[in-house]
Amino acid sequence: MTELIQVAVLAPVRGLFSYRLATHAAATLPGQEVEVPFGRQCLPGFIVSLGGPPPPAGMDLKDARLVDRVLPAELFRFLLWTANYYLHPPGEVIKAALPPELPISKSGRRRAPRVIAEPSVPARPAPELNPEQRLAVSAIEESLSAGGFAPFLLQGVTGSGKTEVYLRAIGAAIRAGRGALVLVPEIALTPQLVARFTERFGPKVATLHSGLSRGERVRAWNRLRSGEAQVAVGVRAAVFAPVQELGLVVVDEEHDASFKQEDRLCYQARDMAVARAKLCACPVILGSATPSLETLANVERGRYRRIVLSQRIDARPMPSIELLNLRGSPPPGAPGAELLRGALVAGLEETLSRGEQAILFLNRRGHAGSLVCQSCGQVSSCPNCSVSMTVHLKQRRLLCHYCGATCAVPESCPLCRGPLVELGAGTERLEAEVARRFPAARVARLDRDSASEGEVRRTLAAFEAGELDVLVGTQLVAKGHDFPRVTFVGVVLADIGLNLPDFRAAERSFQLLVQVAGRAGRGSSPGKVVIQTYHPDHPALRHAATHDQEGFAAAELWRRRALGFPPYAKLCSLRVDSASPLRAERAARQLGKEAETLLRRGPGKASLLGPAPAPLTRLKGRTRWQMLLRAQTHGQLRQLVVPLQALAQTLTGVRVVFDMDPMTML
Repeated sequence: MTELIQVAVLAPVRGLFSYRLATHAAATLPGQEVEVPFGRQCLPGFIVSLGGPPPPAGMDLKDARLVDRVLPAELFRFLLWTANYYLHPPGEVIKAALPPELPISKSGRRRAPRVIAEPSVPARPAPELNPEQRLAVSAIEESLSAGGFAPFLLQGVTGSGKTEVYLRAIGAAIRAGRGALVLVPEIALTPQLVARFTERFGPKVATLHSGLSRGERVRAWNRLRSGEAQVAVGVRAAVFAPVQELGLVVVDEEHDASFKQEDRLCYQARDMAVARAKLCACPVILGSATPSLETLANVERGRYRRIVLSQRIDARPMPSIELLNLRGSPPPGAPGAELLRGALVAGLEETLSRGEQAILFLNRRGHAGSLVCQSCGQVSSCPNCSVSMTVHLKQRRLLCHYCGATCAVPESCPLCRGPLVELGAGTERLEAEVARRFPAARVARLDRDSASEGEVRRTLAAFEAGELDVLVGTQLVAKGHDFPRVTFVGVVLADIGLNLPDFRAAERSFQLLVQVAGRAGRGSSPGKVVIQTYHPDHPALRHAATHDQEGFAAAELWRRRALGFPPYAKLCSLRVDSASPLRAERAARQLGKEAETLLRRGPGKASLLGPAPAPLTRLKGRTRWQMLLRAQTHGQLRQLVVPLQALAQTLTGVRVVFDMDPMTML
């Protein structure tokens, strides 16, 4: 006997496909892996449902072969939900959740690596909780005992002890026989955080991130799948981890932009974590000192419960913040202009004289932002992208930070042979200036150019051990670090990113400044922060200078509501790119015309912005156009997106990406 099954094939194809399966082979259920003939090849897939409409007369269905692997039912339901929400091929979503060695075709199947328990790490005693932490832990433990979905925003100022609340809540889940999932922005930058989880829970912890080898990732996946490990800690892709009996989900630094994947399956891991907790009927904790406006709006609507940690551990004061007005002076990085001015230099001198540590933040890599000809004005532009190339002095190279194109720094203008001048500045130049001004200081740089992942960890370990005095870096120095000896933070130019053509620019700038300022004064000595800016009256900077999260959020939410942007609307971005500028424009305009037709007969209050060339018009040799669909609900967007996806599949020579809930407009 045979039965009909509906299969999600692990290929970039939409929809499900019908196959026959011999019922005597084994009991079948959703989530069971099969191998199926697909075109001229045999591909893996997973059974989504049994039965279905009979095939048309004369069509002979092909046979599927069972494979001895079944995904956990809860995880499989979550993957299908993800495919439905993001309107993405279900097989591609399932594939994203599998470890890198799986699936493997039958001609090359290999046995999975042997499962070995992690080495134990000596545990340290848990610190005593302060009253606010005790209330937070009590509320979460009550929700664990009661069962059911319970979303919490744990809003705690920097240094308030949010991690200890996570640890206590996870401990309660483990004691109840449940597992936990913890998402963090970047594991390589938060070794202290991972170490605390391992110290507390030892071999129960499995980490999942891109820094692991393929074998290590398979091993971690198998340990979680078997239940040997109960706590998964990882970056955004860990939202797919096969945690058994999932009882708690934690998203640390929930506002962080790295939780959003921008290509292929464009998902937001924070939102998916909430959805998975809802499917599992368990609590989810979203933690941040600077919560996203989407999360704050859910608190405002009564969907999330907010728990506030308003004080630092041991009642340590928040750092004082001074805005240093640069108006009337040449910008940092201009020819002959110093990067560090007035109060920032004085603060650094005082900190070093006391034997304390400092962090200097400049969110731009390299030595100079561009090379410009003084005679003809020609800018050193990337041949593949519509951006200037950055000067990297140590390598004497020009580098594009988008596509990686590189060339030697020319001696003179390639067009007119005129003299070249460097404009703008990055962390490489800042490191050199600090070393020149403070020759006795031990200085290191932390950015994507300076070190591999292992070297990043070693630099952070050296700074934590007091072997360095000044750490210079991009936003890598702002994320999650706890260095008690740091008493001074200097922001060289706060205006970078503030005026980007993106409605989230102010929110991101506020969050970044508060986070980097929060690195100061986490020990016994008070902290001080100096922020250099040309816009000291900008709301994001004014509110950051007074640690006024509530004031900034209220003003920005009012602005978003007036403009009709998230969290008061739903968006889907359509990005069109092609090696041919003409094809890119034609495809974008064709999609835009179809969208306008759909809007005229479709859901009310939906609208279209664009199509128009993307702000970054050329990237990696491809011309880019974009448009934005806006509606009140996800269902209204779906009515527009599904027919546009069908049209996009008929277009040749172009690539179209549909990004539900986009996080960047560039």
